[in-house]
Amino acid sequence: MSTQVNKDVCCPQCGKPVRTKMWTGISADTEPALRQKILDETLFDWQCPHCGYQAELVYPCLYHDKEQKFMIYLVPEGSEQDLKKVEVDTRFPQLAGVRKRAVTSPMELKEKVLIYEAGLDDVGVELVKAGLAAIVEEKQNKAVEAGCFCFANQGTDRMGFLFFMEGEEEPLKKATRFATYQKALEISGQCGGGQGDDFVHVDGRLAARLLEKYQRM
Repeated sequence: MSTQVNKDVCCPQCGKPVRTKMWTGISADTEPALRQKILDETLFDWQCPHCGYQAELVYPCLYHDKEQKFMIYLVPEGSEQDLKKVEVDTRFPQLAGVRKRAVTSPMELKEKVLIYEAGLDDVGVELVKAGLAAIVEEKQNKAVEAGCFCFANQGTDRMGFLFFMEGEEEPLKKATRFATYQKALEISGQCGGGQGDDFVHVDGRLAARLLEKYQRM
């Protein structure tokens, strides 16, 4: 079941309060339209009805897909929300076996949804992304500011990513074969990439640590 709250948000431009609907909990099984808004990157769009000011209003939100057994907790960077370790098995036994992740941006939320709906392991995907980012930076002679998973198609043996390059408006598309992903899973297994049963943040920093450990080995 999805959870909605209404709060007053002061417009940064005109200063007038705007009663705003916020989804603090989203059930993908009962609210497919909200899932689509996440994939369309419109869920957190906000507009002042008084002056027309537009912004992205990001707030804590828990996304739950019961059928595919994963939960993603969006906690915006700088939020006062606490992500202290939770003993899930003890306090919430009904959630044991459900994959749990914390993210800090709508883009990360969308990416995790796509990864898990594709039946993939996000640690393995992050390792693939890190490896491709290094190749892209070397070829383009530019820094990768951000990268995100886009699709996986085992029928065509392709896994796709978008990379946002320094100084470029349009992202660069890059695809690889599933053999790269399988190798990434091997690296994850050898280097302790398992993340237990708590809400954790799996991102490029974790991938960098695992790759560094693998190189030392």
